[in-house]
Amino acid sequence: MNANQSTKTCADNADNLIQMTDRLSELMEKEVELLRGRRAHDIQALQINKESLAGVYQRIITDLQQNPSALDGLDDRRRERVKHAAARLQGAATGNAIALRSAIEANHQLIETIAGAIRDQSIEHAPYMANGRVAHGSGSQATRNLSVSLNDTL
Repeated sequence: MNANQSTKTCADNADNLIQMTDRLSELMEKEVELLRGRRAHDIQALQINKESLAGVYQRIITDLQQNPSALDGLDDRRRERVKHAAARLQGAATGNAIALRSAIEANHQLIETIAGAIRDQSIEHAPYMANGRVAHGSGSQATRNLSVSLNDTL
């Protein structure tokens, strides 16, 4: 392989890395937007793409780790683009992790609030037996209706 072919291969390797990194960053940033917009149901469509892109990105990184000279001789402009793409991905991944944790915590709090409200209403509206004790168990003694309404604002 001559020097010109080596430079082209190096540039191609860098361009592939930049392209995959940018696409993965864009997808993670879109996921954060959806989470902030409380549109978690729209995220599932991104998951297949995210897994696929992450797999391709990981293969590129693994190949570069096994052959670090693949980016030797990279021109300064491309080297800066690689650095910028890596920094953007790091920021997108961090933001994505924070947004996902926040969404999980919000869902957990919502479930706990619902469970607490049901427990409180169950105790408050518990049927009483003739002896004045709260009826427990199954059967006609414990049969009761409990209405629950949800407000989707946290």
